[in-house]
Amino acid sequence: MKAIELYKRENQRILITAVAFKTLRSVVKFTERVESNWDGSDQSDEENETVLEKYYQRPTNGKRVEGIKNYIKTTLFDESSKEEVLFPSALILGVDLNLETIFIKDEVVTFSLPDEKESCLIVDGQHRMKAMFKLHQELSAELEKNREALKNGNINNKLSIEFEENTKKLNKVNEYKFNCTILVNYDLWEQASIFASVNFNQKPVDRSLYYDIFGEPPLDYKDKTKSNLYIAHELGKYLNSSPKSPLNGFVQNFRKQEGFVSQSFLMQALLSHFGSRGTWREVTNDYKEDGDLYKKLPKVYVSYFNAIKKVLKDYWPASIDKEASTILTKTTGLSALIKLLGHINKNMELGLFPGYEETKLLDLNIEELTKIFENIFEKLIKNEENSNLSKAELLFGKNSKYAGSGSGGMQSQLFKELAEAIGIPV
Repeated sequence: MKAIELYKRENQRILITAVAFKTLRSVVKFTERVESNWDGSDQSDEENETVLEKYYQRPTNGKRVEGIKNYIKTTLFDESSKEEVLFPSALILGVDLNLETIFIKDEVVTFSLPDEKESCLIVDGQHRMKAMFKLHQELSAELEKNREALKNGNINNKLSIEFEENTKKLNKVNEYKFNCTILVNYDLWEQASIFASVNFNQKPVDRSLYYDIFGEPPLDYKDKTKSNLYIAHELGKYLNSSPKSPLNGFVQNFRKQEGFVSQSFLMQALLSHFGSRGTWREVTNDYKEDGDLYKKLPKVYVSYFNAIKKVLKDYWPASIDKEASTILTKTTGLSALIKLLGHINKNMELGLFPGYEETKLLDLNIEELTKIFENIFEKLIKNEENSNLSKAELLFGKNSKYAGSGSGGMQSQLFKELAEAIGIPV
């Protein structure tokens, strides 16, 4: 097989070539991301790792596959069509090769794909490949019917023509050459980075999938530039899956739609706490040095939301059904509350929170944290001056101005009202 070498680094290569479907059909592997145990199931991530490797592909969309298959049929089999290239963009494949089997002469590379089944991972292009597989299966089934009919003596002109046409179509499918970019000796993490570059920068793909992929550090090393992402991912996963967490079951992921908010929303909200200017940036810096300060985070967040659930019980959902959703569980409410926690921690550490000396929330135990947070939120259930309504009712009640769909502006406004109500105005 001939190719052009696009890139070369140590034992890695990127090759550009054209590969017939009949060759790819026997060696490509379809994969699907198994989400990082955000659902509270008993199976651990380590068990998931053993059973199913942590791939990066989003689940295949059957409707999209069907649409691509129909496009191939109407284009490839239309004799009047002038389109010879079905997919101008490259199919990206990942494969492991011994570099001694790759030869270069006059800038032309000669190599062979492995013969083993499922030896080539599809990095990008699973939908078009699955569509081609489906079309191949349908044509093969039609041809088998034709053969059976001819074998049983049902010979007629129409059947013979149909058999001949289906044979030609199947041959066209088998001989169709995909424009391919071959990633030689790239590990899964490196492939995932390329997948992300193609799909999240160039295509509208669910950001929850991005966070699920890159919130998991590689097994053999950590990318320290993503330390805040790892921390937010582990914390979010805990909050959504632990039976101790009042947010258990609140989060949708890229596969399941049950829950109040998306995985990407929660990740973005939490990430604000762990960036270079975040309230817990010290945790991120400690994590980069292989510290375990991040393990103190769950008690703070669980105590915080347990206090909210208890004190603002009239506004907390009775169940995790979407119909039970309240302002506290919508993006407006949760975003404001998560931001407020960061503001509380900052003021506590600086000794600027009324009634408290300099306090590091991470150093407190659950009982101490719970008492502080309950005292803070009890301020919201007292009636406002010249009103028979509490601040909580004004902010979270059915007639609240925040009851509708939430924009970034509404989230920010609610945060500012909450901060002022508890005595630490922004």
